[in-house]
Amino acid sequence: MSDYIILCDFDGTITLQDTCVPILEQFAVGDWEKYDKLLSKGLINLHECMQRQFEMIQVNIPTIISSMGSIPIRPGFADFVSFCLSQGINVVIASAGLDFIIRSVLSQNNLDLPVVAAKVKDERFQLEFPSLYYPDSIDFKVDQVKYYQVRQKKVIFIGDGISDLQGAMQADLVFAVKNSFLNSHFENCFTSFLEVKENLMKLFNFKTNLK
Repeated sequence: MSDYIILCDFDGTITLQDTCVPILEQFAVGDWEKYDKLLSKGLINLHECMQRQFEMIQVNIPTIISSMGSIPIRPGFADFVSFCLSQGINVVIASAGLDFIIRSVLSQNNLDLPVVAAKVKDERFQLEFPSLYYPDSIDFKVDQVKYYQVRQKKVIFIGDGISDLQGAMQADLVFAVKNSFLNSHFENCFTSFLEVKENLMKLFNFKTNLK
């Protein structure tokens, strides 16, 4: 078993496009974008932003799923997952998206990975967020990083957006999607997961006995 673990964002990182934005654009009633602005200014946290945005949606889950169609994932991701697992490194998705959307896209691509994300509790789109292990965590992504670090894991965080920033700042190593918001804070960047794989292979060659 490796001393490393991968925490990977979903929307705009594993997928080439954000899956939540088109859903909010199509089904939310009101100005959902204002909450992104409040989040970027630090006036609300990630949980508040998500809850306020998704409770503006006025349709049910089956309607959303049927509207999604086929969603492409970033090149090299399936191979990257296989590589990580072959090295004893688990890959966990930590996303500010919704659990049912993420699992639907993974199923489309014949992937089965642990998912840490909000779940929809009822038809009013009240969200149930992952439980925090540490009450002082600003959001569940930070909390996940802490959880594994306390268990002596070195956390490799992969992401792209505002919702990833706090978790990335807590992590041991960060890869950001090229030209993304996160890339403006961290220089290790990529467009294909094959690039992340190559970087990790160099790390494995340097660090012996990772398994």
